[in-house]
Amino acid sequence: MIRSFKLPETEKQPVVGLVLIGAKADRGWNESHYDGLSSACDVYGCVLRVREHVPEDERALNHAVEELISEGVNAIYLTSFGYGQYVDRIAKQHPHVAFFSISGKGKEKNCTTYFSRLYQARYLAGIVAGSESRTGVLGYVTATPNAQANRSINAYALGMRVANPKARLIVRFVNSWDNEEEERASVALLASRGADVITYHEDMPHAVREAEELGLLSTGYDSVYEQYSERFLTAALYDWTMVYRRVLGDYLSGRTNTSRNYWLDIAEGGVKLYPLSPLVQPWTSALMKREEKRIMTNWDVFSGLIRDNKGNIRCREGERISDHELFTGMDWFVEGVEIYE
Repeated sequence: MIRSFKLPETEKQPVVGLVLIGAKADRGWNESHYDGLSSACDVYGCVLRVREHVPEDERALNHAVEELISEGVNAIYLTSFGYGQYVDRIAKQHPHVAFFSISGKGKEKNCTTYFSRLYQARYLAGIVAGSESRTGVLGYVTATPNAQANRSINAYALGMRVANPKARLIVRFVNSWDNEEEERASVALLASRGADVITYHEDMPHAVREAEELGLLSTGYDSVYEQYSERFLTAALYDWTMVYRRVLGDYLSGRTNTSRNYWLDIAEGGVKLYPLSPLVQPWTSALMKREEKRIMTNWDVFSGLIRDNKGNIRCREGERISDHELFTGMDWFVEGVEIYE
């Protein structure tokens, strides 16, 4: 029997908890989650409790969760990928609290997953970047090789090669979600390899700031809180406000259950593309819009013939890579991706 995580009927005002790996006012990943859930709480009349700077460590996460529960929290949102490795053990200890994790992990009856198909917007941004690059070499700064990061890299590269079939994407891992020195240094290293368009998958836009200083083109990720030059071509964005309104609303009305994992797409408003820079050529915009229309009509980025960067076929004509593989199993890279050594 599927068990719902409906709010206890005795609760007069729902109390919601949010766990962040960084600061709620970081102008990046953490702030976008805070803003999104705060907005949803305002709509539904919930109280929001927040714990900031919680590392991806079981003891620290346990402590944050215990504190939130002691403050009357009914549902807790875990917003960093690494929290997922501990979510089952923590949820089992607190069966009357609902846990929402972005990791794709969690099998306990009071756990579910929520996320957005950012890879769709990444694919579109890759088209823009691949078309506007003059060298045919693009640079990508990212934290660590997990399914979430790899999925975004692959989607960006697939888009890049729609625009330029010979383009290359050089990826550098820095093994941290927020290391300004390493991320800025990575941009310079990628530029030395010929990259003239830079993007990133980190909590903060350090890579874009460095690209701006070096006069390179760039595309963004997650959210845009800063003003950049026209060399900032576009960005693949989450709409966390929409996501949290949907997920929190379902919880409050009793529609959430263990079989219902949320992965909202571009048609549902879960992700979007930032307005294109005036520097983007008309034919680039037309190509991007053509592909966006395909996605909106239920075509998937990870379908049709796809080879990895070692020549192996990963998807055949008429096939589509499963959501399970995309969310938890993508440990390979598509054709055109090179890992910086």
